[in-house]
Amino acid sequence: MSTEQETSGKAKRLANLMPPWKKGQSGNPKGRKPLSIKQTIRDLKKEGYQEPTQDDIAKMYKYMLTLDEPRIKEIVADKSQPMLNRIVGKNILGGKGFDIMERMIDRAIGKVGQKLDITTQGEKLKQEPLSIRFVASKEDLAKLEQEVPDIPDDDS
Repeated sequence: MSTEQETSGKAKRLANLMPPWKKGQSGNPKGRKPLSIKQTIRDLKKEGYQEPTQDDIAKMYKYMLTLDEPRIKEIVADKSQPMLNRIVGKNILGGKGFDIMERMIDRAIGKVGQKLDITTQGEKLKQEPLSIRFVASKEDLAKLEQEVPDIPDDDS
């Protein structure tokens, strides 16, 4: 192969790598508009779907916890069921059924409350009334410091 042919072949390969549009021009001017979440929500509402409430989800978790294995298998196999039901059912039937059920209980009912007392060792907090005094001079400040000895100095 001659040097001229190699140069010509290289130029063709480089030309194939260059896009057919100019810099700053879109390569897909009539391309698909990106879908927004809001548009998807509007479309789903038009189709009759409703947003589940937290209460709806909690109730579904509670019901799923009471179902027997054949009924859960029916829900998982039924493609008309909401995906939440099918995914939860599939996970209950999987190897981590107890972990999934524990999470469902935590989400539906809430975790058991824990009380922590780090600072008071069980005693009630004492709240002293707040008093503010304005001082007009150094003499007034000296008198105040004699009345209330635990005021920190400016130097500290």
